[in-house]
Amino acid sequence: MDFRESQHKSHLKSQPSSHRLDLDSSYPCPSCKQGSLIPITLTEAWGCDRCKQIFELKAEPNTIGKLTTPYPRQRLWRWNGKQWILGKTSFRTKLDESSSWLRVVFPPVFLWVSWNILATLGLSISIRALILLALVVMFWVVLWR
Repeated sequence: MDFRESQHKSHLKSQPSSHRLDLDSSYPCPSCKQGSLIPITLTEAWGCDRCKQIFELKAEPNTIGKLTTPYPRQRLWRWNGKQWILGKTSFRTKLDESSSWLRVVFPPVFLWVSWNILATLGLSISIRALILLALVVMFWVVLWR
């Protein structure tokens, strides 16, 4: 029996009986399904001994996700006590996606509506431009805070 087989069998023994993820236990890899997730010392993460992916504990209960991923939607897995279940994207991810959409659509619409409202007040073009510039700066400061 080689080292990997012994580790794979040891992770079966070290799995917690409850559904709660234990940072000191190892689990089967949800990505490659062949390796085991070994705890990484002093972190809330596990690393696969076969595919070398790193998974971090998420805020949702019993949920992990890949630590670094180039994709905007991160895959999440939930532990049910026996196996990993592919989860949906988290609420925070959906909120981030919608806020990025709003960041693109809202400013031009806001500027167009503001420009037309200021035009109905009979203000000169330079005054309207200064007011809109001030609104844009305030919006930018609030957005990146």
